[in-house]
Amino acid sequence: MVRQYEIKGEWFLPNDSNNRVHGNLKYHPNNGADLELYGSLESDQFFPQLIDQDIILGISSESELVTLVGCAMTHSGGAKLVQGQESGKPTTIYSVIFTLVGIHAEKKEDLLFDTISSEIFNLGEWVGISGFKYPKLTHEEIKACKITIEYLLPEPIKFKIDKSTNGTFNFISNRPGMSRYQKKIEINQRVEFTAKTEKDKTIEQLLEYLFGFQNFLILVLYKSTYPQGITLKGDRFQVEYPDGKKYRANAKLYFSVFNYQENEKPKLDFDLLFEYRSIKDDFERFIQNWFSKYELLEPAFDLLIEQFHRRNQFNVNTFLNLAQAAETFHARTNNHTKIPRDEYKKMKKEVLESTPSKYHPWLKEQFNFGNNLNLHRRLSEILGRYSNDILDVIISDKEEFVKRVKHSRNYYTHYSKDGKKKALKGSELFYLSEKLKLQLVCAFLMEIGFTKDQLSKSLDKVKWRLFNHLVDWKSEER
Repeated sequence: MVRQYEIKGEWFLPNDSNNRVHGNLKYHPNNGADLELYGSLESDQFFPQLIDQDIILGISSESELVTLVGCAMTHSGGAKLVQGQESGKPTTIYSVIFTLVGIHAEKKEDLLFDTISSEIFNLGEWVGISGFKYPKLTHEEIKACKITIEYLLPEPIKFKIDKSTNGTFNFISNRPGMSRYQKKIEINQRVEFTAKTEKDKTIEQLLEYLFGFQNFLILVLYKSTYPQGITLKGDRFQVEYPDGKKYRANAKLYFSVFNYQENEKPKLDFDLLFEYRSIKDDFERFIQNWFSKYELLEPAFDLLIEQFHRRNQFNVNTFLNLAQAAETFHARTNNHTKIPRDEYKKMKKEVLESTPSKYHPWLKEQFNFGNNLNLHRRLSEILGRYSNDILDVIISDKEEFVKRVKHSRNYYTHYSKDGKKKALKGSELFYLSEKLKLQLVCAFLMEIGFTKDQLSKSLDKVKWRLFNHLVDWKSEER
């Protein structure tokens, strides 16, 4: 999925398989797929109409079955007209949402599966389990360049995601080849995340499991990540092998991956906020809590996760999105108000009864939002509830931190002259945002079950590598 490719073949509509048009499908991880045809799927008209297609089927030059889903025609025509001469065929181009290699489906309604599997960038590094074993060698064996490699494929790691969905970390490895004159040997271990549901689901529904886990992984990696390859399986799509047995077909799924970064190096264990091995006893509970709360917390999480996808890009909107994420997170996890609701209702009644009726429209409008918590109160409660020892060093003066976030948010939202002096700018605003981002990550992790002690130990382990720009740790440890 994270490589460019081109498929040459014949393409046709499900209800008109006899009208086959030659063309090329080109895919790029960031831009998605485009199908360019030499001719028209609809008719032999010289100027084909711009007609979108739910499904386009294809057979590649290597006899692969291809299903294209959500095909929007973006171009039609292009052939040159010369009077008195025979004209060539026009070209038509479609932008494709989903490409499925390995199956044919005639209707979108048929695209139902029960299993999604995906390699995710840095997943193997996060799981941190290898099948390689290196025996201790003597000094003489080392001098003689004796090399002994032992490899055993690790057992799958199984866990429940929810009542109807099982998750697995599957370890995959190639079997090394042998030759008459052996010059090299290669064993490549990979790790896939798999979610299997009890009932068939649409592509979009299964992707929710993949992206849900991917976003959890972003928190514990403290870094953006993306799927490196996706496979769908379901009982509706089977392939018959030469032995006569039928097996479920592998449908390779491709679509645009906006946060893909070419030639990115994997992280090492000492750069990760948490490794799987450090939380394996609690992992199933954490991941179940994550998925059970994901829909509730998704609006706040989307604002937070955008900061990781931006990588090293920073601007005022980065800070504003984090401030909004904090407000949304607190609103979604708390239901209290400034004044108890019954008292507020009583106060509203008394105020209206004691003021002239001509002021009531304005007063009622104020009362509609007057009992909501403001940003200052919400941030103060987040910092108090979701703190830990290392975070307390990074955000040493919580009251001052809250004021800086509040003043900066107010200024960059309204750009009032009075607020300009109190708002942070440039590098100061960047460091404020970095601290707020870390505070929100800790809040999300504690909300799904991580303890303050777990967070303190983890942050202490990585503070020199990940947060050295926020605190002078040398001074703190004197």
